Amino acid sequence: MSLRGSSSCEGHGDGWGYVLVGVLEGGEELVDHYRSTRPVYEDPHALSKLRGSAEGMAFWLVVAHSRRRAEGSVRIGNTHPLHYTWREFDMWVAHNGVVDANAISRDLGVPRAEDTTDTYYLGEFIYRSLRSLSLSDIVEKVREASKYTKTAMNTSILFYVKGKAILVVTSYLNPDKLGDSKVVDYYKLYLLQSLDGSATFSSSILKYYRALNEIVSGIPLQSGIVVEVDLRRLEVARVPFRF
Repeated sequence: MSLRGSSSCEGHGDGWGYVLVGVLEGGEELVDHYRSTRPVYEDPHALSKLRGSAEGMAFWLVVAHSRRRAEGSVRIGNTHPLHYTWREFDMWVAHNGVVDANAISRDLGVPRAEDTTDTYYLGEFIYRSLRSLSLSDIVEKVREASKYTKTAMNTSILFYVKGKAILVVTSYLNPDKLGDSKVVDYYKLYLLQSLDGSATFSSSILKYYRALNEIVSGIPLQSGIVVEVDLRRLEVARVPFRF
């Protein structure tokens, strides 16, 4: 299975990016964030860089996203994962679906900027609202954010502060969409688990890599999981939750 994909996936050709947080064998923590307006299948240099960054690591987490534009033009500022960094911790968000950016900007009391993806406002809501990086607070604010969902709030959210990383994955549909089988199938998320690690990915990946069908399980709709990693001890805790 190639990370690169091919031009047959060109429905998601509006840029791509990734963020990697890991620990080198010597204990040094590393963060690598990359975004491009190129389609992922036309960016082999960056994919080689990602593979190289992961080599020699004792542990790593990565969020990668290939964009299919819904709101906002094809530009770096609208390319996922989006980065938020003005607090004492960093946060990156990748999102599939549409949320109500106008409602979020109104509730936050911030201007609705032109040519800005709705995902920016989703991330801004979560980042501003968090009181701490406790798992209970993160789950509470992610649940609260779901009220703005127009279609889906399928997200991968990565938090980082020295010594700790937290990954949140959500699979959430607007309740009005749950009766539409085509929408449900499109927004399904899947989980792959092996001795080497775990991965979550969308139905688009499963469509182009059919061999995965036999080794993955679906992530239930209206659910999520939080994975907290102690980067010093390399200890992992997983907490599932429901919306």
